[in-house]
Amino acid sequence: MTTIPVPSSSAARLDGLRRLAATLRRSDLVWLVSAEYDSAAQVWHFEVLRQGAQGAWVVQRYAYDIHNDIQHYRGEYTVANEQVRAVRAKAQRFDIGAWQDGTAGA
Repeated sequence: MTTIPVPSSSAARLDGLRRLAATLRRSDLVWLVSAEYDSAAQVWHFEVLRQGAQGAWVVQRYAYDIHNDIQHYRGEYTVANEQVRAVRAKAQRFDIGAWQDGTAGA
């Protein structure tokens, strides 16, 4: 019986961020608020700040399942306008185009 190789957590993080970028438009302004690894479940959890469908700023949650190579949308919550600046100051700008082109994280 053969086993399917599982990528390292750092390689899986890059795969998850590439998957995330594929779901976003290049023109979107997005900040990576958090990226946390759950070693027991072998899942990366990502939170991004962006404008939602209704125009309000939201933090959207995603989970990247390493074994199945699938990105799951886990919902979102609204961020008050007066808190957006503070969240962006702590977060890292997410360069969608670079991730889509394969030049980010190299």
